[in-house]
Amino acid sequence: MKLTFLGTGAGNFRGSGRQMSGALVDGLLLDCGAGTTARLYDAALYDSVEAVLISHLHTDHLAGLFDFLLHTLISGRKRPLTVLSPPGLAPILRGMNAVGAMVKDPAELYDFRLVEDLRPDVTIGPWHVQGIPMHHTIYDLGYLLTSERRTLFYTGDTRPPSSPDGVRADVVIHEATFADREGAIAHEYGHSTGSQAALAAARMGARQLFLTHIESREGADAEILREARAVFPETTLTEDRAQYEI
Repeated sequence: MKLTFLGTGAGNFRGSGRQMSGALVDGLLLDCGAGTTARLYDAALYDSVEAVLISHLHTDHLAGLFDFLLHTLISGRKRPLTVLSPPGLAPILRGMNAVGAMVKDPAELYDFRLVEDLRPDVTIGPWHVQGIPMHHTIYDLGYLLTSERRTLFYTGDTRPPSSPDGVRADVVIHEATFADREGAIAHEYGHSTGSQAALAAARMGARQLFLTHIESREGADAEILREARAVFPETTLTEDRAQYEI
């Protein structure tokens, strides 16, 4: 399993150090924030995307989808594409198509499948993909990805509790927007701290934890990582463009 982190910043991130949310796991694109398409091209991975899994409809997790779909037309995509999302994405796409924002409806040129569901459950290539409701300020899906060899859980944005009952995962990609001293702010805005992410990974029996969705405050990344590793030593705080073979 190959993980490529394309955007690891929270919605409040300023500057170019981190783009908005996006990560690629063996052809499955987890969220698609602004800048994701460019990062995919930079990594020579754009053509490897088989599905896009949107956790929720906040713009820092969604805005890049329109560029991505436009580029499926520009690049002449012919093979199918599946997009998973909580309910609400279909009217947004219809509106974009109605004003010609993506030139054409992708469904006119290839097999485009949009699956909107409160608990999607589909198979994409070697992956069984299940959407699991999390605890954000709007409806958010975590995604459990299961193959013959690995199980991975991606949270999207969530406050605790973020280790769903009965879910076990070898690898956890968990948002960690804030350090513990900003725990009250994290809770108010539906986010987690690094140590909370670490506790969730431990409860899921994970072997590796990757932290993403990091805030912009100077020094926050080191503080978040230190607090998470105190709970779960096998923690990595991700950076844009970082790649890992699992």
